[in-house]
Amino acid sequence: MRIRTQGSPDLVQSARRLADYAARQWCAWRSCHPGEKQAAWQGGVTLLSSEGTFAGTHGAELFYRSLVPVTSPKAAVIILHGLGDHSGGMQAISKYLCEHHYATYSFDLRGHGKSPGTRGYVSRWEDYRRDLHAFHQIVQELHADLPLFLVAHSLGGLICLDYCLHEDTGIAGLAAIAPALSYTFKPMEKWLILLMSCIKPDYTVEKPVHSRSARGSDRNSWNHGDSLRHQIVTPGLGRGMITALSSLQKHSSSIQVPFLLQYGTADRVTPPEQLREFFARIGSRDKQQIAYEHMRHRPFDEEGNSAFLADLLNWLEDRSTSRTSNSDTTIHCGSCL
Repeated sequence: MRIRTQGSPDLVQSARRLADYAARQWCAWRSCHPGEKQAAWQGGVTLLSSEGTFAGTHGAELFYRSLVPVTSPKAAVIILHGLGDHSGGMQAISKYLCEHHYATYSFDLRGHGKSPGTRGYVSRWEDYRRDLHAFHQIVQELHADLPLFLVAHSLGGLICLDYCLHEDTGIAGLAAIAPALSYTFKPMEKWLILLMSCIKPDYTVEKPVHSRSARGSDRNSWNHGDSLRHQIVTPGLGRGMITALSSLQKHSSSIQVPFLLQYGTADRVTPPEQLREFFARIGSRDKQQIAYEHMRHRPFDEEGNSAFLADLLNWLEDRSTSRTSNSDTTIHCGSCL
């Protein structure tokens, strides 16, 4: 909400307090679950922040957060994080989109962040899909009159692609950021994962920290000052990823939702070559890929991320106003150096 005022500072403060009061009332009505609510003034827009839990599959109480503009949002966006991360790690995207009048919702995957479960573990891959479906239904009910998009990073991208393969009703488009599609399991590694998943699927292994997920400042330190992040994997998760990757490779042509693929050319976690191959096979008639020169696994967190965020916003804008498109484009962004 943008309020234009002239006169004394007291008048300006009164107007802002009035806007914040309206924000709190709106949030109390629209929130999908009782939780902490706050109103903040950012970039001329009053943003409503809410946190709480929702019921995932098998009764798991999964943590969510939302950031919603007071005035009429253009669309709703579900944002899903990657392995070892949590919804708070995607705030650069949610805040930017909300400031441009998009209602954003994100949740912590089971075994991640503030959600329950063994870190880095999922007993059945379908649990991820069903959790996302439950959250999708909640957000869709809140914004029944708006298009709904998925924006997902790394493991979240794999989960969302798998979800769209099984259930794409009500999805206006999927933007996948360095989705976990290009990781290949060596034969012995695959055999060990499948064996351990039968013996002790929740056995935890701590992976080395990827110190080069993003360029610049403290963002290079993955879990610097963030106790909610972890580097833990389990055979149960590995088994699920093997199954999901195999299914997507076989049935990628069945994915028909509008699709945006964004990745850094210097990404060492999900190398770009196989991402490009997957993009070529995906069935959507409306698909676009954008490569960011010298950027790494988390381009939205890098210094100079403005071009990345603007590209994502423009893609959403085009599909929020017009649902029909028939294009297959590739862009190499050299301005992201």
